[in-house]
Amino acid sequence: MQGATTNSFTLTMLTDWLWTAQRSLRSARAEIDALNVFPVPDGDTGTNLYLTWEAACSALGDPGDSGPGESLLDQDDYAGTAHRVGRQAILGARGNSGVIMSALLREVCTAVAHNPNGIAQALRAGALGAYSAVAAPVEGTILTVARACAEHAEEVAAQGGDLSDIVVGAADAAYQALLRTPEYLEQLRDAGVVDAGGRGLVVVLDSLVNTVTGNFPRRAPTHPSVTPTRITESGASSVPGDLPEFEVMFLLEAPVVDNLVADLEACGNSVMVAGVDATFTVHVHVDSHNISTALNTGLARGVVSQVSVTPLSHHCQTGPAHPERGNSANTPRVHLHRALVAVVHGPGILDLLTDAGAVCIAMPARQQPSAAELIEAGKAAGSPEVILLPSDRDAHAVAEIAATELRTFGLRASVIPTRSITQTLAAAAVHDPHQEFDSDVVSMTRAASATRYGAVTQATRTVLTMAGECKEGDFLGLIDGEISVIGHNVVEVSTEVLKRMLAPGAELVTIVRGSDGDVGESERLSQWVIEHNSLVEVTIIDGGQPLWPFIFGVE
Repeated sequence: MQGATTNSFTLTMLTDWLWTAQRSLRSARAEIDALNVFPVPDGDTGTNLYLTWEAACSALGDPGDSGPGESLLDQDDYAGTAHRVGRQAILGARGNSGVIMSALLREVCTAVAHNPNGIAQALRAGALGAYSAVAAPVEGTILTVARACAEHAEEVAAQGGDLSDIVVGAADAAYQALLRTPEYLEQLRDAGVVDAGGRGLVVVLDSLVNTVTGNFPRRAPTHPSVTPTRITESGASSVPGDLPEFEVMFLLEAPVVDNLVADLEACGNSVMVAGVDATFTVHVHVDSHNISTALNTGLARGVVSQVSVTPLSHHCQTGPAHPERGNSANTPRVHLHRALVAVVHGPGILDLLTDAGAVCIAMPARQQPSAAELIEAGKAAGSPEVILLPSDRDAHAVAEIAATELRTFGLRASVIPTRSITQTLAAAAVHDPHQEFDSDVVSMTRAASATRYGAVTQATRTVLTMAGECKEGDFLGLIDGEISVIGHNVVEVSTEVLKRMLAPGAELVTIVRGSDGDVGESERLSQWVIEHNSLVEVTIIDGGQPLWPFIFGVE
C-alpha cells in the first residue's frame, strides 16, 4: 500500500501502475476480446488495448528481476518519463480502441507529472484526451466510462477526499458506468454485454486502485451471453446530409488545438485529428465551398503545411476505369525515390508486393500494426517519399500518426485510406513514381475508392445481423465492410457476394484466396463471373491470408 502517507501520486506510483495495468490487461484480454459483438474474426479490443499499453511500458525500460517500480529511471525526471510514456503509447497504439486509450494515457501522464497532487484533474484530462481522439464520439463506449470516472474523481476531491478515496471512487464510478453502457447502444443491450473498450478502461483503473491501496476491487464477471444481437454497422459512424466533394488533409504545427474537431465538423465530416508533440495530421471531407474554411481552421491555430485537396468519388461500383497498367493489373511499380509501405496478412500477398519492390509489414491473424512499426518500415525504405497503405479501416488512425511522425524526419509521407487488401492492390497498380508526389497520391486514392471490396469468413458467434440471423460457424459474406449474405456453403455465399458487387461498367474482379480457400472453389467462382459477365477480367491471387477464405475486389 503506497498511498497511506501521501496524497501525491509519485513517479514510482506511475511506473507501478503502468506495469500492473499491463499484467492485468494481459490477463483480461481474452475476456475483453469476447465482448466484441461483431461476429467476424477481426482485430480484437482486448488484444489491441494490451499491445497499446505494452508499447507505453516500453518507455520504462526493462523492470528486470526486481519487479515493477524498480526500473532504472531518473526519479527526478517525472515530466520526461511521462512524456516518453505518452509518446510510446501514441506510436504503439493498435486499432481504434488503442488510439483512444493512448490519448487518454498520454493526457493523464502529462497532467499528473505537472501536478502530482492533482490525480482528479489528471483523470479529467485523460477523459478529455479520449474524447478529442474521436471526431464523432459515441456514448455507451469507453468515452462514457472515462467521463464518469473523471466526474466522480473531481467530486471526491472537492469534498476533501485523499488519494485513496479519489482513485477508489473513480474506479467504482467507471464500473457503474460500464454496466450502464447497454442503455446507450442497442447492439450491447441485445447481446447482453458491456462495451469492450469500457471494460478495458475499468481494468486499467482497478490497477490504479491496486497501486494506491494494495487491493484489487472485486468485480462481477462481464462474460458475454449468447443472446442474438442485431448488428447495424461494423462500428462506422454515418453523417446525414449530402456527401462531400473533397478530402482535405494538412499538417498542423500548433501548441494547442482546442475546438479544432468541432470547428471542422461545422464545415464537413469524416474528421480525424491525430498528433504527437504539437504536430497534428488533420483530415476532413468538405464540399467545394468549405475547402478554404477547413484550411483556415488550421491557420487560426498554427502553421499549416503539406496541404492535400483530393476529389472524392462516391460511386465506387461504377467508378472511372483505371489508366493503362502494363502487363499485370496487380503488379505495383515501385521506384527508389518513392516507397510504398503496405500492411499485409498472408504470405502470398507478402511475396507479390515484396517482389514488386514494396516494403511490407506482415501481420499475424487478427492484428493490426502500430504506428511505430509503420514508422520503422517507412524509415527503413530509404526513400525521401513514403506512401502508406494500411489495408484495413481500423489501421487508418495509426497510419496517419505514422505519416505525421515520418514528416518530422524530413520525409514526405501520405496515407492512402485503403480498407481492404484488394484496395491496396488497386492503388499500387496505378502507382506511378514518375508523377509528382501529390498527383500520384490522388491517382492511388481514386483507384482505391473506385474498388468495391468484399470478403467471406465464418461467424464467431450467434447474432442477428442486417442480413438475418447467423449461427456460429455459418459463412458470412461482407460487402464494403457490412454483413450482407449468410449461408452454409462458402461457394454459394461467395457467389452471392460477387453477384451483388458486380455492376455495369465493372472491368476487373480480383479473387484473393486465403489459407482456408480451396483452389477448385476459386476456379468455380472465376468461371461463374466469366459466364455471367463475359467482358470482365478475373484475376486469382493465392494470398494465403488466415480466417478469410476469399477476399474480393471489383473495379
